[in-house]
Amino acid sequence: MAKKPVVLAVDLGGTNVRWALVDRQGEVIARWEKTTVAMPEQGSLMIGLAEMMLDSKAEAQKKGAEIQAAGFGVPGRILPQEGLVAFSPNVPALTGCALIPTLKPQVPWPLSLENDANLFTLGEHWMGAGRGHDQILGITLGTGVGGGLILNGSLWQGTAGTSGEVGHITVDPEGEKCNCGNRGCLETVASGVWATKWVKKELSQGASSWLRELWQADPEAIVGETLVTAARMLDPLALKAFARVGRALAIAIADVVHLLGLSRVVIGGRFARAWEHFYTPLQEELYRRLTLFPPEGVSVVPAQLVDEAGLLGAARMAWNSLDQQESSS
Repeated sequence: MAKKPVVLAVDLGGTNVRWALVDRQGEVIARWEKTTVAMPEQGSLMIGLAEMMLDSKAEAQKKGAEIQAAGFGVPGRILPQEGLVAFSPNVPALTGCALIPTLKPQVPWPLSLENDANLFTLGEHWMGAGRGHDQILGITLGTGVGGGLILNGSLWQGTAGTSGEVGHITVDPEGEKCNCGNRGCLETVASGVWATKWVKKELSQGASSWLRELWQADPEAIVGETLVTAARMLDPLALKAFARVGRALAIAIADVVHLLGLSRVVIGGRFARAWEHFYTPLQEELYRRLTLFPPEGVSVVPAQLVDEAGLLGAARMAWNSLDQQESSS
């Protein structure tokens, strides 16, 4: 009996690595997760990934499947054609890592590499909230703000390992200085870290909030997740923070929609779980700013795949790489 063809999808994060066997229809056959804290150095991380791939090959065989290719998603600046991780702030061990050239000799399948926010967008386009749309902006809200683009049905990779970086569109020229060096980036308003900084600043100036007692006891205890919870409890300061998030997102989205004529924007990430508290301000601001593009022509929706989007995006990339090889051979 012929073995079921699958690909290996790998999502490398700041605290864990997740991987899965995925068939051509997007069904996850098996999945695993392991902490990356136990693999702090680049050498040990590469050894761990190689062992994981070989173990996955054996697991696939047990399930009557055979791995055809593997796709990796990594946060940071990626050079896909070279298979290199130029810079990865969330996984420092990978900065400057020749990931694909290092791993390729150890397995018999083709390997591909891409930025995790791009793969979030590709996954949502394939199996999630972006299905049926070929012009998509994906946005991830978390510690920072990531983004990816689907143009004419394909992932847009741009040049020099940068594309879809919506988090670094300027939304306030006089705003806070971003970690990237620019001032007033979307990330300085709409990310969990920066929204939390703004809330703490407001508390220091006497703003009314149920968070005051927690802030006075331990300012570091207030993080992005705290704001999401507070907003759900209708805390006035948290609601104000997410209204800022929504308006800033709308400014950036309007810029990209005017430039590219997109039909869908998909927003995900842990900080986006406060969707109901920033969507209305976002929609109102977006309608004000879409002057040359019909507002009804673009829909802004929450992601559907939650934590699966990156894995499914990596799987889709792997299947696409196989298809491209077959068509060129």
